[in-house]
Amino acid sequence: MDRSARTPAPGSVPRVERTPTPAGAPPPEAAATPAGSGTTIVAGGASDAGRVRAINQDAYWLGEVPGKGFLAVVADGMGGHQTGEVASRQAVEVFRTTLKSSRAHVPAAMARAAQTANLDVHAAATANPENHGMGTTLTALVVDDQVGLIGHVGDSRAYRLRDGVLAQLTHDHSWVADRVRQGLLTADEARRHRWRNVITNALGATESFRLDLGATEVRPGDRFLLCSDGVSMLVSEGLIRQIVSDHPPQAAADLLVAESNDRGAPDNVTALVVHVQDVGSRPKRYELPDEIDEPTSVEVRGTQSGIREVEAAFPARSPLRALRNHAWYPYRGWIVGSLYLVLLFLVFSLWRG
Repeated sequence: MDRSARTPAPGSVPRVERTPTPAGAPPPEAAATPAGSGTTIVAGGASDAGRVRAINQDAYWLGEVPGKGFLAVVADGMGGHQTGEVASRQAVEVFRTTLKSSRAHVPAAMARAAQTANLDVHAAATANPENHGMGTTLTALVVDDQVGLIGHVGDSRAYRLRDGVLAQLTHDHSWVADRVRQGLLTADEARRHRWRNVITNALGATESFRLDLGATEVRPGDRFLLCSDGVSMLVSEGLIRQIVSDHPPQAAADLLVAESNDRGAPDNVTALVVHVQDVGSRPKRYELPDEIDEPTSVEVRGTQSGIREVEAAFPARSPLRALRNHAWYPYRGWIVGSLYLVLLFLVFSLWRG
């Protein structure tokens, strides 16, 4: 996918002249309060084809998924005219519906939803020669009360804005990002590199993919941004922070898209902003990894192996597991042995008496 870009020019927040057409989403400024949770969320999304492309191959969805939490998901399709649009829309819809119908706890349900989306997009690409080579990125956030879960494939991004600090929660799966992590390119060189648009991981391209599944604490006042690379490659993090912190979610999403278009937008542009106003803390069916700030990365195929890795990283809560986590559990042998000796002593005392 050719995503040529020019260097962002400095400037103030632009005035929005038109509202970009959303790529399949609930009405603007969607609000959600999951039943009985005490968690209140306001969110908004915007998407546009940009200044160069005739077709918008981005897709997104915002809204509550009953029993799972609030979902925000963005996908950036690839594969040329029409095929990229098919891949992204199919991936978003399959991810949402599979997440909704899954009986697994939320982390495992997200992994299963990504797996199903990958297999469906790959099958569609294989069955129709016109769709050969199509694929899509997918970045999803589920706000499950006090826990935020981020599923990520490709180079769309998720950010969190808290107390004025903007943090990127995902790692780009791209050729230049890999070289930056290896110390072979600087971030500035990566932004200008001719291969900056080559991604190394996508849904639908093959029967397997790598899923990053991360978790973060959610606090009242947190704002999350999910965006396609059409936004992140043109708008600086400083300006993103200003727009997201200073405006309601729908206005912030519109402004980010307008800012990208003002800079030439050679690629499609999509921005979703999620504002967590209140958080109700509730017990979860799963436990979080010890390294909560580092995503779990698993290879997901058509089998259950990748799902089991996710289930191991986010183990289901159970009385037995709670017992295993108890501080006395390592000494269980000594404790049981001591109780057995006490029992023998009591039996012997009663027998002699």
